[in-house]
Amino acid sequence: MSQGTSNSGFVPVDAVYADGDSAYTRLSAGERLREARSKKGLTLDSAAARTRIRREYLEALETMDPRGLPAQAYAIGYLRTYARFLELDEAAIVEQFKAEADTQTGRATPTAPQQQREIKLPRGLIGAMAILVLVALIGWWYSNAISGESVFDDIPPPPDADLAEGSGEGVFNADLPRMAAAEIWSDLPSLNPADDDIPDVVLRASAPVFLEVRDASGRILFSRELRIDEVYRPISEAGLTVTAENGGLVTIEIEGQDPRLLGEVGQPVTEAPLIPVEDADPA
Repeated sequence: MSQGTSNSGFVPVDAVYADGDSAYTRLSAGERLREARSKKGLTLDSAAARTRIRREYLEALETMDPRGLPAQAYAIGYLRTYARFLELDEAAIVEQFKAEADTQTGRATPTAPQQQREIKLPRGLIGAMAILVLVALIGWWYSNAISGESVFDDIPPPPDADLAEGSGEGVFNADLPRMAAAEIWSDLPSLNPADDDIPDVVLRASAPVFLEVRDASGRILFSRELRIDEVYRPISEAGLTVTAENGGLVTIEIEGQDPRLLGEVGQPVTEAPLIPVEDADPA
């Protein structure tokens, strides 16, 4: 019988996963990053210098502390770059980090539904209240019948006939200023984007990349990861902005122009104008 087993035949988990890559099943995403950096003999300062990522961001990734990280688009971009630098599986690290970070912050923890307490009145109290209401109604009706007054005696009389007939005709017959329909709708934006001279735009991903598009009011129109060669065609309107974790992985194709990169390779882009002013208003 081997040393790692007992008389009952139970084999400890540590003995099964002691060697090989399966040891990662016992490590968090941050611990995997820290272990890979240690195997390369690097400190946080040297890793920050080589990846051009701030030291405190790398430390936050290794300690699984979302509070020390920037916005989600930046954090995922930094995590991919760091995992690629440490020769780890980028997609696996990103998925594990998202799941573990959500659990730590409590967003993935379900909350128990709150039960409403039912208010129950004693049966005798309900019956007594019903009897009191019925007695009050009978007393009110009897008092009105004795006095000879009816329920409708307090209603005020209708207005005089002269006032009721045609009293409002003068208001509607007056000469009011009239406005042409063209003047009413002149300042409203056109419902057809082609009338506003805004060109069509196509965003194309050359590799998996997180992309977010907002309108002029800040409302999110698109927010997810694009796959390889996947395209997104935003609505042609002024004021659109785009955020990407890696501007060099996104190609922007504006109608009538040659395709160009959204930004520098390896650098994130934050709320950049999707359509420059000179492109949106050729006049």
